[in-house]
Amino acid sequence: MRSLPAGFFVRRPDLSLLLAFAFVSICFTGQFAPFANPNELSRMQAVYSFVENGTFAIDEAIALFGDHEDKSVSDGHFYSNKAPGLTLAAIPVYRVLRIFFPRPESRFAPVFLLLRILVVTPVCLLALARFLALLRRRGMPAPALVTAALAFGTPYLYYSRSFFSHAWTAALIFLSLDLIQRAEEAGTRRRAAFLLWGAGMLAGWAAISEYPLALFALLLWARSFSRRSLGHAVFFALGLLLPLAHLLAYDSACFGSPWILSSAREAAPRYAALAHRGLFGFGPPSPRIALRYLIHPARGVLLFSPFFVWAVPGFLRWWRRREHRADLAFCFFGTLLFFVAMCAYPNWHGGWSLGNRYLMPLLFPVGLALAHSLDSPRSRLAFAAAVVFSVATHVLLCTAWPHFPDDVAWPASNGSLWFLQRGWAAPGLFGEPPGWALVAVVISAAAAALALAPAIASAQLPPGRAGLSILAGLLLFAATLMLAPRPSFWARLWRAEIFTSLGRDPSFGELQDAVESARSPEERKRALLSWRLYGPRPGAGTISKTFQRAM
Repeated sequence: MRSLPAGFFVRRPDLSLLLAFAFVSICFTGQFAPFANPNELSRMQAVYSFVENGTFAIDEAIALFGDHEDKSVSDGHFYSNKAPGLTLAAIPVYRVLRIFFPRPESRFAPVFLLLRILVVTPVCLLALARFLALLRRRGMPAPALVTAALAFGTPYLYYSRSFFSHAWTAALIFLSLDLIQRAEEAGTRRRAAFLLWGAGMLAGWAAISEYPLALFALLLWARSFSRRSLGHAVFFALGLLLPLAHLLAYDSACFGSPWILSSAREAAPRYAALAHRGLFGFGPPSPRIALRYLIHPARGVLLFSPFFVWAVPGFLRWWRRREHRADLAFCFFGTLLFFVAMCAYPNWHGGWSLGNRYLMPLLFPVGLALAHSLDSPRSRLAFAAAVVFSVATHVLLCTAWPHFPDDVAWPASNGSLWFLQRGWAAPGLFGEPPGWALVAVVISAAAAALALAPAIASAQLPPGRAGLSILAGLLLFAATLMLAPRPSFWARLWRAEIFTSLGRDPSFGELQDAVESARSPEERKRALLSWRLYGPRPGAGTISKTFQRAM
């Protein structure tokens, strides 16, 4: 077979980008045995229970695959506490997979990995492809670079390879908008009606997968109105009926009423208390939460993806151009209203998380604004440097353990890099052979380069300046790794607990170092508890006598 010429991907930045994204999404499993993320496990158990047992009750699945906190309770049975959209979409795929695979006996069975690859990843990849096509169709500058920024420089890179619903619903929202736009250009009324019905179904499915996205579904319905035909909005509304009917049937089967959501039956006391505060857990918007979304050292969007700063001039320039005003209104008001709404949610950080997963639906609306801010070569140069930094940061975050609490500041340096230095990387389809950490880093970095280098080359930067942008981004990335504040005692202890509990530190040396770094009485008390929970069996090892005397 003839090899591809060296310049093949440079001449085809779109293909390079999409292939690189697909490769890393499939190469890395997203699973960290023996740990199972409750968010994913809850949905997998619901899929398993419905297909194997004919019920959404997950009691048997909990006994088989493990217990967790992401469950609801009704009439003496446990159910997933997640909005059911992703679960319902995965059920027919699971049925087909069961033709070829045996009934799973482990939460890490291949059938569950394939379920994610066949349900979540294709939708996320399709959204990227359609977003890129839209930018090219409208003649926007640097379309491949903007798309690469969203794909590789945000948490979309990780959540597209997991059984979470955040990236999946973000993709559904954009694909719904894409169908509305295509319906407006359709040659026949029948085709337009079909496209609008599909747009409504996708928007509705996003809403029943993450309830706050009902706001976007309503805005998309408003966007579907056309001066040529008010029937456009009618067909969109008809599309909404299918996912809504599925939600009502699901709630009736699980909770005895079509009007009772899973969040109203939370089994975990702290989640139940949160759900009953305000309106479904939402209170008045908080300026403090808004700042945390933007600049918190463990979650701040502008700290991990600084290229989003270009959204502000992007929206302004878009408004001044007076083109595609309906899309501008949807993107601007969708971004503003959704951000304000999420600032009203006290659990803004999302628990153990990579970045800000709750803001994922804003990815493509803000991405369209970004494209309007890159008219000048100078702006594209600075934007490219910010994208390089963002991509390097997220490649590092996604190559190691990705789930961080909000008290682990600067997780790329204080978490991911720390794990990689100790030989622990995100598992891949080839497992974890000796030296896998280095291989995983090389694979991720090569895929990012395959996506980003052609995108920068196609961005029409001044000759000789593209290399300076790349160098500036990498230097800034290296500086953040070296200059990041030292982690707190609590972050070091949590880091060591994760490392030890998942079998990565058989000598307990990392845990011992973290435990013995305790200084205050509160820290010592927590350290001793950690040693008792995660340390060696009595008689197999001990903390220093100095520490014991301090206790």
